[in-house]
Amino acid sequence: MLKFHTHTPGSRRASGQVLSALRTFRKNEDGGIIVLSLLLLIVMLVMGGMAVDFMRFESRRAQLQSVSDRAVLAAANLSQTIDSKQVVIDYFEKAGFADAIVGEPIVVDKGNSRSVRVKSELDINTFYLRLIGMDTLSAPAEAAAIEGIGKVEISLVLDISGSMRNGGSTSKGRFGDMQKAAKAFANKVLDPKNGGQITLNIIPYAGMTNPGPEMFDFLNGKRYATPVIDNGPDGKLGTADDVLFPQVSSCLDFEDSDWGTSGLPGKGRDQVPHFMVWAIAPAVMDWGWCPQDVSAIRYAMTDAAEVATFIDGIRMHDGTGTHYGMKYALAALDPATQPAFAHLNAVNPALLPDEFKNRPAPWDDKETKKIIVLMTDGAITQQFRPKMPTDKSNLTSAIGTNKDSKRGREIASAGVNVNRFNQICSLAKHPSRNVEVYTVAFEVSGAGATQMRNCASDPSMYFPASGAGLVDVFEDIAEQITDLRLSL
Repeated sequence: MLKFHTHTPGSRRASGQVLSALRTFRKNEDGGIIVLSLLLLIVMLVMGGMAVDFMRFESRRAQLQSVSDRAVLAAANLSQTIDSKQVVIDYFEKAGFADAIVGEPIVVDKGNSRSVRVKSELDINTFYLRLIGMDTLSAPAEAAAIEGIGKVEISLVLDISGSMRNGGSTSKGRFGDMQKAAKAFANKVLDPKNGGQITLNIIPYAGMTNPGPEMFDFLNGKRYATPVIDNGPDGKLGTADDVLFPQVSSCLDFEDSDWGTSGLPGKGRDQVPHFMVWAIAPAVMDWGWCPQDVSAIRYAMTDAAEVATFIDGIRMHDGTGTHYGMKYALAALDPATQPAFAHLNAVNPALLPDEFKNRPAPWDDKETKKIIVLMTDGAITQQFRPKMPTDKSNLTSAIGTNKDSKRGREIASAGVNVNRFNQICSLAKHPSRNVEVYTVAFEVSGAGATQMRNCASDPSMYFPASGAGLVDVFEDIAEQITDLRLSL
């Protein structure tokens, strides 16, 4: 028999109460913030823990990098007699990082230079990052160091203006200090232990810079005529007192376009006449706004003794044409000058050694460093020329600086020449050339010091100097060129 159950009024009330309670519970939001807070707390704990893990990571990575740097510096030191690889390994072992080295340290020893490189990696266990699946963090480090130098081309630019006879610490004034400093610099950079791959261009400058008679000929310079001059009281030519106008210098006049390039001046330029602007001190100076050929540029010198002989033979001249010195300094490093170097070698290997007739190296040669060291004792001056290049008066009396002078004329103001100087400095430092420019202001302040400071590649490469301190400055620069250093 089928039985049917019916609800009593009491059971219906109980069922309604349950449904009502469920509906109330569904709508009730009390305590919801606690759940959210718990979730946020967990996230904050994880994030805080991650910061702890990353701090531990950075601390250990810094320790590893420090050990790497110290290891390669010690191993690259040329005075180090222990095997360089073993030196690196010992440093890592003593620091507790024996297993961190990746592969083997790389050592390249050329006798005159040594480079060392090491890669390392350290696995660091995490405390909190493992909650998101990161059990370890890998800390990499790499370091390299080198001592000594490979191929280097240096232009050393020396002020030989008449004002150099003043001040300083020697009987020759600043000029004597310059000679000592230049020879000390050459002894350092041309030391045979450097491997014989360094060449030194010596570039003296006064009012102008003399590239030398052989370079003058290569550039097809146009010499002024050499007329016979009556030098006696009879006022007649063809007698015993006649003289030839002297051809003792080989400076070239520039055109405006020459200042926009890093190479030599264009071919076919006129010769600068033989003259003076200011009165001179004949005991220590030679006649000429253009330095005479005995004080002309010497290219790619490699023997410190030959440099010393040349430096001792230089004489002072008139004017301060620093922009010409800087121009030739850069040109002597420009690969476009290579045919001129080959010409000098062909004329006479004593002018430029056989092994360096293919220099200057290309700008992008990674094995060659190019450096200019420039010193001055004054600000850049105006440029003057005689109105009559072969006037016999030019041999015995200065033409003066008066723009309206009957004998002389100003062809460029000091401001124009400073702009040209700055232009050449910018060309040297351009990333496509990346020549390292060191400058020295020798007992000079004001405009001259500013010009040197602005030309240097970096503020740390500008050096003020005085007296015997010039030797220390030049030796300091030489040490920077050859010093032990990190290379990464």
